[in-house]
Amino acid sequence: MSPRDSVTSAPEKKRTRNREQPTPHKDRVRAYKARKRETHKEINVFVRPEVKEVLVKLCELKGITQADLLEMMIEAEARNSELL
Repeated sequence: MSPRDSVTSAPEKKRTRNREQPTPHKDRVRAYKARKRETHKEINVFVRPEVKEVLVKLCELKGITQADLLEMMIEAEARNSELL
C-alpha cells in the first residue's frame, strides 16, 4: 500500500500558470521613467569620447552607476563652491 493510498483527503489541485500576458518592455520602461521623475530630474549631455571612457572606468572601479558618480561629482563641486 502506497502512502498516497492511505491518505483520505482529496489530492491537491495542480498549480496552474498565470495566463496573463507579460507587460511589454516599452510599458515597463515608461512606468520606470514615470516613477523616477517623481524624485529626479533628467539631464542629457554630450561629452568627448575619452571623457566618457574615463567615466565608465571610474564607475567600474567604484562599483556605482554613472548617474551616482555624476551626482557625487556635482555635489562635491557645489560644496567646494559653497553652493551646498
